[in-house]
Amino acid sequence: MVHIALHNSDAAAEHREGVLHVWNETFGRVGDASVWQDTVWDRHRARADFRLATAYDDDRLVGFSWGYTGQPGQYWSDFILDKLGPAVQEWVGGHFEFVELAVLPSVRGQGVGGRLHDLLLAGLPHKRALLGTDDDATSAAVRLYLSRGWRRLGKQSPTGQVMGKLMEDD
Repeated sequence: MVHIALHNSDAAAEHREGVLHVWNETFGRVGDASVWQDTVWDRHRARADFRLATAYDDDRLVGFSWGYTGQPGQYWSDFILDKLGPAVQEWVGGHFEFVELAVLPSVRGQGVGGRLHDLLLAGLPHKRALLGTDDDATSAAVRLYLSRGWRRLGKQSPTGQVMGKLMEDD
């Protein structure tokens, strides 16, 4: 049985090794774990309202999702404002930025991703949420997001899109 839990920034620190393992298996190996820790993990954990949802099968981390409050002046917020302008202008600033969702390939198709998604967004005070994902409507990630009320706001790259969710829809 997979157990799902939510953690704040401080509590998330103890899950770093497991998160890095799932990251490597899902997104491809990072070149240098210490650089990943500094430039991704620690930088994101320092953001306002950071939260990490974890999925454990016994003592093995099999999936995670994380996010935080996004603001202008942060890399991705500024990037999508530059790329999409008016299409996202009302969405950016004080939004919940749904940054990562990863589930080990051996555990996919069992609802773990959906449970991580739902727990990460549960009880948030934010009115809007944003995420970036691929632009393939047949991908499992895009199908999950669409089934949970996300909508396409525009393309951020030739193969990537920005999706938004109005949180009061929940």
